[in-house]
This record gives sequence, structure tokens and C-alpha cells, in this order.
Amino acid sequence: MAQTSKKDTNTSDETRMETPEAIRKKEDMKKQSEGSSENRKNGRGKPKGSFWHRLKNFTAEAPKAVIIEGDTIRLVPISQETAVIEEFLEKETSILSEISVSVLPETIAGKDEAGSQTLAPPEEIVSVLPETAVVEEHIEEETSVSSEKLKKGLEKTRSRFWARLKNLFSFRRKIDESVLEELEDILIGADIGVKSVQKLVHELHEAWKSKTIIETSQIYDFIKDRLKESLRSLQVDINYAPTPPTVIMVVGVNGVGKTTAIAKLANTFIKDGKKVMVAAGDTFRAAAVDQLDIWSKRIGAEIVKHQTGSDPAAVAYDALEASIARGIDVVIVDTAGRLHTHENLMNELGKMKRVISKRISGAPHEVLMVLDATTGQNAISQAKMFKQAVDISGIFLAKLDGTAKGGFVLGMRNEINIPVKYIGLGEKADDIEKFDPDAFVNALFE
Repeated sequence: MAQTSKKDTNTSDETRMETPEAIRKKEDMKKQSEGSSENRKNGRGKPKGSFWHRLKNFTAEAPKAVIIEGDTIRLVPISQETAVIEEFLEKETSILSEISVSVLPETIAGKDEAGSQTLAPPEEIVSVLPETAVVEEHIEEETSVSSEKLKKGLEKTRSRFWARLKNLFSFRRKIDESVLEELEDILIGADIGVKSVQKLVHELHEAWKSKTIIETSQIYDFIKDRLKESLRSLQVDINYAPTPPTVIMVVGVNGVGKTTAIAKLANTFIKDGKKVMVAAGDTFRAAAVDQLDIWSKRIGAEIVKHQTGSDPAAVAYDALEASIARGIDVVIVDTAGRLHTHENLMNELGKMKRVISKRISGAPHEVLMVLDATTGQNAISQAKMFKQAVDISGIFLAKLDGTAKGGFVLGMRNEINIPVKYIGLGEKADDIEKFDPDAFVNALFE
């Protein structure tokens, strides 16, 4: 007689112990398992991918529209969205009314004579929704073009000055002697000038001692206010003559961008509706006369020029005569570029000024010196020497966009007491801005 194996015995015992209900559940599970295997073979029942996997696949499909039905959100192809919306309008009119009031723009939801709100046709809903998003992107406050130019022009100076100052404010909260010393080093490094920095730090020290300011965060506004007050005290507007023409004499050393500065000034006056004449007084350089001639034709200014080597004072005199005869509003007199250390050349400037004054009483009404911002504190030394010869009334600061030394403007009030009246921010005729003390300081600190 064959013996029953131990495995068969255990199986038989388990079968006898299972209830009919347990056996039925086991058979159901077996059928479900077989069904799942069959679905996988037929390509059905594939597990869903991750969210990012599904999102990637969705973006690769045809464009779809979002349809909201109560608490359910559906995506349907664009080609079908009109039909879906029509069906949706029939079923959920009340829900769409609430959406049109709270979500859709006023151009979608119109008003009838009784004042009740009505929905636009589905086509309008489809076409307006994308435009709504575009409008929302432009809600931000717009800044003026000039402010943007100034900020961009001061980018190098700001990164040098503000980066270190910001670190000081971030890591040190309470003011003490070490903070003031570090601040003094930062301001001197920004090319503001020793005298101006010492004065500013002294005022800050007094405010700290009197408990007016306590934390480093207050230093920010304190410095801004003091710098603005210092720059505001100077007259930055052009001093126009009571009776035309207004005569502006432009001086500066070689290579500072004097010719381009004159073209920018002339272009500015022309845009203000004034007739402008340029006197090509740099007769020692043929290239200077040619450049000024090209600029004049480009911007629409008249020009008076002589042969190379002519007397600059004679050119200025002839330009004044012509301006009176032609009804010119502004005459800009160019001068030869020269080193501020050359005494004889500096005396030539004095001679030109005397000739101009004899022909028109009170002229020149402005003597603008063009300074190269890239030279930093050396530009102030040049201004001091020129001021002794021709009594400079204003500064045209050129090439401000190409330097990190623009901070020296903040100290000019204490160094030479000459106001900056214009700044150059590029090579084009329009790359010029009237100097605004508040805008300049704000752009430097932002």
C-alpha cells in the first residue's frame, strides 16, 4: 500500500480546515490574478507613471482647454472645447454665471439694460482668456526710460559701492566705533573723496552719539539723505540768457569725449525746440572739426568752422555774429583740448572768453567742463585747474556707464563746489541725461 507523503497530508489537513467561504475567496483572488495577467498581455492595466512623466506626455499632445464642471476639472482638445462649453452652458448655467463675475474680465461679462450680467458666446471666452494673462503680467509699475538708463549706467559703480555697504548692514546690527571705521573705508573706496567722507562720517558719529540712530539699518537712509542734501544745494539747470543767443563754452582735456558731449548737448536743445549753432573752435585738430561737422549735419545744427590752425577766438567771434543774424537760440563754442598743467594753453581759454564777452554782454552764460568719469578723483584735479582760468559753471560727466568710479560725483560739492549738470551714458546722441541729484543717489543705492 502506497504511503501518503507528508506534504500531501498537510495539504489535505488544510483543505479540511478551510470553510466554504474561505475557499470561495481564494478562487475569486485566483480569477482576478488571471484577469490582471490577461490585461497586461493585451496592453491594458498599465500602471500610471509619475506626475512629471504624465506632464511631459501631456505637453507633447495637442493643445487642450480646461473645463470646470462643479468640483471636476477636465482637459479637452481645443477642437472640441466649443462643443463642450455649449453643453456645459446648458447644464451648469448658474455656476458659469458666478465664474464670469469673479474670474473672467469685464469684457466677457457684459451688462444688459436691467443691470444683470450676461455671458459672452463661447468663442469669445476662448479668445479672451489668454489675453487676460498677458494683461496681468503688465500690472507692475513702469519706470521711466531715463531712470532705467541711469540705473544701467551706474551699474558698475553701484556694484562696487553698494555690495560692500550691504554686507555691512547685513552682518552688523548695532553701531559702534568699528562699524564707523569700516563704513569710512567703504566710502573712500567708492571714490567719494576724503574730505566728503570725513564730513559724512563725522555727521553720522554725532547722530549716533545723540541716539538719533542706533542700528546699522538706519545708516542707509542717513547717508542717502545727506548726499541728496549736498547735491541739491548746487544749481543744476542751464543759465539761459535773457535775450538769445545763450552762449555755452565747452572745455576739457584731450580724450575726455568733448566732441561727443557737444553733439549730445546740441541734440538736447534741438529737441526742446531751439535753434542751435556750433562753433568749431578746436582748430588745432582737423579731425575735431570734421567730427563736429558730421555730428551737426546728423542732428540738424548749424556750424561755423575755419581752416585748421586758425585762431579759435576768431571762430567764436564769427559764430556769434552769425547767430545774431540768423536768430539762433543757443551757441555752443568748442575749444581745443589741452592739459590742465600747460599754462600757455590755459591762457588761450581766457582769451576766448574775453572775446566772447566783448561781443555779447554777459557771455558766455555757461562754461561747461567735460570730465571723463573713468578718471575718478583725477577729474576733480583737472576741474580745479580749469576753474582758475575760465571760472567753470558746470560739469558734463562723460563715460559714466563705463566706470566703477562714478561715486566721486557725490563728493564734488565739498571738493570743488561745481555742479554736475549733464551726464553721458553712451555713444549715441540720445545717451545724455540732465543731472537729477535725487535720481542719481537713488540709482546708486538700489
